[in-house]
Amino acid sequence: MLNKRNLRQFTPLILATLALFTSCKDESGTLGLDVLPSEDLFSGTDQSSSLPGRNYDPVRLQSGDASYAIVGHLNDPFAGSTEASFITEVTIGELDGKLDQSDEWNEYFVDSLVLNLSYMENWWIGDKNAKHEVSIHRYNAPLSFSVDYTSDMEIAGNYDETALATRTSSAWDELPDSIWETDDYIHQWQFKLDQTLANEVFNYNDVTMTKRDSFKNAFGGLLIQSKIVNPDSKGSLVLFDLMSTQSNMKLFYSYNVIDSTTNEVDTTIHTSYTFPINIECMRINRFKHDQQEKVKFNTLDTEHLVAQGMAGSMIEIDFNEVQIINEEGEHENVFDFWSEKINTQKNNEYYGISAVDLFFEADTIAQYGDESFYSPMPDALRFYTRDAAGVYEQPTYAYNISDDSNWSPEFSGGNYDKETNSFKFRMAGESFRMMVEKPELRGPYYLSTPDPVSYPWKALLKNSDNQDSQSPKIRMKFVKIKTP
Repeated sequence: MLNKRNLRQFTPLILATLALFTSCKDESGTLGLDVLPSEDLFSGTDQSSSLPGRNYDPVRLQSGDASYAIVGHLNDPFAGSTEASFITEVTIGELDGKLDQSDEWNEYFVDSLVLNLSYMENWWIGDKNAKHEVSIHRYNAPLSFSVDYTSDMEIAGNYDETALATRTSSAWDELPDSIWETDDYIHQWQFKLDQTLANEVFNYNDVTMTKRDSFKNAFGGLLIQSKIVNPDSKGSLVLFDLMSTQSNMKLFYSYNVIDSTTNEVDTTIHTSYTFPINIECMRINRFKHDQQEKVKFNTLDTEHLVAQGMAGSMIEIDFNEVQIINEEGEHENVFDFWSEKINTQKNNEYYGISAVDLFFEADTIAQYGDESFYSPMPDALRFYTRDAAGVYEQPTYAYNISDDSNWSPEFSGGNYDKETNSFKFRMAGESFRMMVEKPELRGPYYLSTPDPVSYPWKALLKNSDNQDSQSPKIRMKFVKIKTP
């Protein structure tokens, strides 16, 4: 198991060497080795190889419990078209959610019911001036946290086709630059909902307005969707912060204060009641992608690897496909090569893996090539595994040298580095040696954005196995210990 027998007597020495080697910042991996005994007993170096990757279509994602909602229509020059809509619930506010009602002194009446959706500057992708006709519909089918909703969920027949409200908007919303540049400015799309619904909500009884389940059963959900005004434009997608206090539904109502002497209206008081969107509400993102052959799936022969939020495309990595050039100048499977090196003693030489780095270089020239098409690079990428039910999860590190039944490697890092224009991941030596011992841990893995359900950003990555410009690539840092 991981060369326990062969390396036992040298373990303290190897660990010290690996620790020193891994901490070195010099890319050759040899900096600092001069402090070790100088009798040619130790050497440290690294070896790089191409890391094969292919674009992968996940078809669907579990998309319930979304923190951020996306709406719009986008024609991406590198990823094809995407249509996005979402469903959300609202809930009662304070535990004592009763609305004030008319009495002998005050006569209450409804003004309006307004849905507010909030976002900030640059919370969009595409053409910020592209206009969309956005509509709000009542969603009538019951929603439940016990159901796994997916990004391609069917909604036909489950909502009222007659809209509660519509508005034509763009991401920029034709506001002056000075407003968007105001510190912490939060913009709202406001929809005045149908007056019939406003009256219905105002007349809910006390039970409905004090019990959240009763309110949700009575009100149902809201479907927010859009239609692009100019189908020939590149369009846009807008990202809304549903959990913000400024995303909510608000009932505005008033009452007349009656003068007890004249029985005439003395004054009119205006008030409101806020229905928040919070963790108690179902929030479901829906996406429809048409890559239009702009993304080439399931082939190594593609110019770009595309990690698109909303999982229009993930990047599949199978470490079984990594080849290295051995001492004889021949291509060899990386695990066959290192299995022999780690587990076999030859000529009194012992090898140890210190770390394995993975590099994915971004093609920012292509991604930022059109100034009118805003397409921000995500701050990070993450590796996912896929279970039998189609659920994508980040692997959680688990390693026990005496029990290999639940080993799980870890991919740390993955943040975007502007200086190197790349995303770098690191596997500790233990993670790589897990894969040496257990082929089922070698993949496939899927690269995507940190929250593919809630963020629309994409990373356009270079794909080349050219020796001088390998991307993606894998670099293995290792030490060799030679005994007398």
